[in-house]
Amino acid sequence: MKLVLQRITEENGSLKVSESVYTIPHATAQHYRQLVKFDEVINYTEMSVEEYDKVVGFVCEVFRNQFTVDDFYEGIPSHKLIDTIVDVFSFVRTGKTPEEIKSLENNEGKI
Repeated sequence: MKLVLQRITEENGSLKVSESVYTIPHATAQHYRQLVKFDEVINYTEMSVEEYDKVVGFVCEVFRNQFTVDDFYEGIPSHKLIDTIVDVFSFVRTGKTPEEIKSLENNEGKI
């Protein structure tokens, strides 16, 4: 799976966006186990700030701590926060990237 974090800096009075790409070949069974624990205690539709921090910390763990919680929050556009977390959760549950899932859904029922 691939995750892209953006860094916005100011250079000579203008904003510059750079990207860092992080990849992992697979999630571990331990990650799956942690997701099951989250499912037991977190109401995903009404998460607190602390729960968001736990979930984002989990995303960092899935990516082998290649970035920090702060890096994640700073690098993900606000409108992509939930989708990104859901994508990582889906990857842990299925072993498939969002693109692979979409491709399977598009090909469902086709011979």
